[in-house]
Amino acid sequence: MHPLPACLAALIALAACAEPYPLAPEFAASGANTPYPELVPVERITARVPPASDDRPLPARTEAIDTRATRLRARAERLRGPVIDTDTKTRMRGGIDG
Repeated sequence: MHPLPACLAALIALAACAEPYPLAPEFAASGANTPYPELVPVERITARVPPASDDRPLPARTEAIDTRATRLRARAERLRGPVIDTDTKTRMRGGIDG
């Protein structure tokens, strides 16, 4: 019988009885009495967002996105082929001694 399973079981049981690592008191109490954040209307949030700095017109950006999507689709199509070529698959079916 190997002693490893018994040692592992003893270590797990010992770890389960241990106290968790204590947080520093200033961290443990820092959120205890904190009030919930104030809810604000979304209009107030979006009003603070600066306008987009991209000066290109929308169709140019759309073309760039379409071009990238086309390249990604072509790459995905190239990756759809078989992982193991036919010659290797034949040798694998023959086994180690084959």
